[in-house]
Amino acid sequence: MQHQPPTSRPISVNLHGLKLAFQTPDEPLKTRFEQIYGHLPRAPEAEAEIFIGWHLHKLPSAPPPPPGMPVIAAGELVSYFGQGDLVTVRLPKYGLITVDLAGQRLIGAVTRNCLEAYGVFEDVLLITLAPLYRRRGWFPLHAFAALAPNGRAVLISGQQGSGKTTTGLALLTAGWKLLSNDSPLLRLRDDQVEVLAYPGQLSAFDDSLAMFESLRRFIPSEPASAPLDLLAPAGPAKRVFRPEEAFADSWAEAGLAGGLFFPEVVPGLARSELVELSPTAALLQLMPQAVEGWDKAAIAQTMQLLARLVEQAPCYRLRLSPQVEALPGVIESGLPGTSDK
Repeated sequence: MQHQPPTSRPISVNLHGLKLAFQTPDEPLKTRFEQIYGHLPRAPEAEAEIFIGWHLHKLPSAPPPPPGMPVIAAGELVSYFGQGDLVTVRLPKYGLITVDLAGQRLIGAVTRNCLEAYGVFEDVLLITLAPLYRRRGWFPLHAFAALAPNGRAVLISGQQGSGKTTTGLALLTAGWKLLSNDSPLLRLRDDQVEVLAYPGQLSAFDDSLAMFESLRRFIPSEPASAPLDLLAPAGPAKRVFRPEEAFADSWAEAGLAGGLFFPEVVPGLARSELVELSPTAALLQLMPQAVEGWDKAAIAQTMQLLARLVEQAPCYRLRLSPQVEALPGVIESGLPGTSDK
């Protein structure tokens, strides 16, 4: 596979002490990386530990997989090919990236779909960085994460439509700090699970934004002028905005895991409530959000961390009512060291 040589200086950032350098000849990719990761501290180029070299592919579909490279895992949305320390990730609509595990490099091409569909650029970058993160003891989890007033990290995990976004916005509106909208990094520190912040934008449907007076300004008078989530099913579109645009001093750096919450919308419920969930039940729900079957070298460590997480943090099913203003108090009542409210 031929790659265009980078023609601009890399953008180097510091993510929790890990220095990432992103280099591309294409201004749209550079702009998007700056938009997502630009709030992180800058790092000297010479100190970069992981190098990311991407360019825009001219065709609407990803390049073909490398000839002769064995298939590790094949899927409709993403496939993995591997040989030695090289793992090639192919997403048919979005790109082909080769991960050099030994050299700590991501080299490849992405399509314009990667920029035009909400969240795909971040997703492709995380998918390809994830094996490098895991080998450093950082394990991505698909969840919303925020820092509570008592300094503990709250993890909210759920599928689209479960109320995860609305719950997260309720916490941020109440002054909690954002750790990640979608992909916090978990690590073991002194036998405790710590939640590390991870960059990303916020997004929500209009009905969720309308619940919060301070966020209604993100609902445009002309819907066509707003960013669209092209991956969503036909129907209402999500509005996309940076956390800094909506909340003052919006980010936190890290916090020990203090609670796991699995939201579900319950029609007719007068007040949101917590229902205790056993560690085993919580673990079963978390596994699909953290374990990647193709990366067999990391499965045991991932499971060890998840098992420690559900032992450390109380786990709940969060039954949601329309009364979003009460959500921060309901969630805080389930954290260690707080009383029921």
